[in-house]
Amino acid sequence: MNFFFLISFFILITNIVSSRSDLSNDELIRVNNVIKLTSNFDKPERSESLTGGAGTVDKIGKNAFSHHFTTLSFEDRQNFLIGNGFFRKLWIAAPSSTISSDGLGPLYNARACQSCHIKDGRGHLPNKEKPLSLVIKLGRYKNLNLIPDISYGKQFQFFAIPGMPAEVEGEIVKKTLSTSLSESFQFNYNNVDFNINNLNFGKFDRNNSLSLRISPHVYGVGLLEAIEETDILKKNDEFDLNKDGISGIARIVKDENGKRRVGRFGIRASTPNLSVQSGVAFMHDMGISNHIAKNPYGDCTKSQVECFKFTTGVNKNENNEVNKEILEKVVFYLSSLSPPKRRNVSDEDVLKGKEIFYKSNCTACHTPKYVTSKNAKFDFLKFQLIWPYTDLLLHDMGEELADKSVQGEITNKEWKTPALWGIGLTKSVNPRATFLHDGRADTILQAILLHGGEATDSINYLIKNHKNDLEKLVKFVESL
Repeated sequence: MNFFFLISFFILITNIVSSRSDLSNDELIRVNNVIKLTSNFDKPERSESLTGGAGTVDKIGKNAFSHHFTTLSFEDRQNFLIGNGFFRKLWIAAPSSTISSDGLGPLYNARACQSCHIKDGRGHLPNKEKPLSLVIKLGRYKNLNLIPDISYGKQFQFFAIPGMPAEVEGEIVKKTLSTSLSESFQFNYNNVDFNINNLNFGKFDRNNSLSLRISPHVYGVGLLEAIEETDILKKNDEFDLNKDGISGIARIVKDENGKRRVGRFGIRASTPNLSVQSGVAFMHDMGISNHIAKNPYGDCTKSQVECFKFTTGVNKNENNEVNKEILEKVVFYLSSLSPPKRRNVSDEDVLKGKEIFYKSNCTACHTPKYVTSKNAKFDFLKFQLIWPYTDLLLHDMGEELADKSVQGEITNKEWKTPALWGIGLTKSVNPRATFLHDGRADTILQAILLHGGEATDSINYLIKNHKNDLEKLVKFVESL
């Protein structure tokens, strides 16, 4: 492609996405002023502790991620409780006497949403038990899309309904490695693999990736959905035309109506909204069909002929196993979950850690703040100043964190920037939780230091200038 065409295209796109249709000119000026990066690290910014806006919940402890916004109406609080019930609901195989609860499988990875997203937070690696909050993706990548394995589909399923074998048996193997970031700085980290002991449906393509994915947290996702697309697209810079070393990609995917939207959810930004994300999860992870993802046999492939001998839980009136109302209640529940209020924002070490974070250019990907759309789906999400620390773009994170085929070939290095809000309470909610997409990092510091690819300059800056202050950087991240 002609370079000057790329420059012109970049300028055109920048102009298109620099404004927001939901705001007046005066409001836009105010918003742009509010979301500018600070250069003053002597004190907290205004409203910095209110991570999720006016309705942010001030709770800690094991249930820190499971509270709704304080600004919900009485009716919305009732809908939150109903959605919570469906999020925790255990599904069973069809046919059963409780037809409102059947439709599970034939192959599945969990019987409830809460089983993966433990207390609405992160999952964890298994010890000797079967993986429950870990998914192993299988397939080959074409551009950004995962092409499923012909025999096993898009992911291994570790459970099956009675009379059906699970797809695979195996165990997670962790190996401690050491690496040097400079002559005087070394650190240890884990390499995580899945050793297959038994495959119940034949061999799979050895050129495919075998990729571990820890279930992410789900609090605050309603606010992420409420960010204006233009605010995401204005940082899109796939070819690094501004020459800052950061080439974030806004992934464009289709919504439930076939319209092209910016991807926001999933570890690789594969879905544009909570309806699609939830519908796909119901089908792929639990084998439960719905109006978004309609296959009652879930991730079963044509070669798994045993799957199609079982009765489904499809309701003739709905043509699906989960009706639209249930899915909408789950989406409302997710939309209502507040990220926790920040802690220790005035602490001297936290402020110093914030300065290190900003001066190391971590904010190039972990965008601190947004003002949500005035057209957001629910009133409690509208026009809120929020602090998620993500740009929702895909970034090259280097070879160490890359997906690899069974043969060891790198198949994917692009990952969506995760939101950092609440990360300091992760282990309070789930003591077994670890960090990064596959759980290889035991600590937040390990997760930071394992950043490669586009983050290499930031890590080099950290080690060169702040290797004796890394605990302050960690204190800042833990305060989020």
